[in-house]
Amino acid sequence: MSVCGCSDKIKISGNVTFTDGEPVGFGSVVFESPKESFSGRLDPNGHYTIGVNNDSKGVPAGTYKVWLSGTTLLEEIPQKGNSEVFDTQTTVRVASKYTNPNSTDLTVEAVHNGNKTFDFTVERPTSTANFKK
Repeated sequence: MSVCGCSDKIKISGNVTFTDGEPVGFGSVVFESPKESFSGRLDPNGHYTIGVNNDSKGVPAGTYKVWLSGTTLLEEIPQKGNSEVFDTQTTVRVASKYTNPNSTDLTVEAVHNGNKTFDFTVERPTSTANFKK
């Protein structure tokens, strides 16, 4: 038996940008397989890491659907003329197809001796705000 201190999980990182090159600097990237999911928080520059700070973290080798979580912004906006009554504004900041594992078209194949950097380009939503009283 040999012990090398190796992990069976793959440390990965990358960047998420919009089609115009602007970073997606909010939310998280989720790598999802039929059995489990792994996520990495996006920093203001659109960079994420999964498993970089701890050898027990990362993703096992396999194929993953990739989607974004935490991309909707919820705000309470005071109604005009009445600062004590608020409407809720939901701002959608990424096209909805990227916010669900069932609709995303982003996938990766993580392998031990392969690429460890995965960059993604996503579209902006067609409409961004929705008010509810």
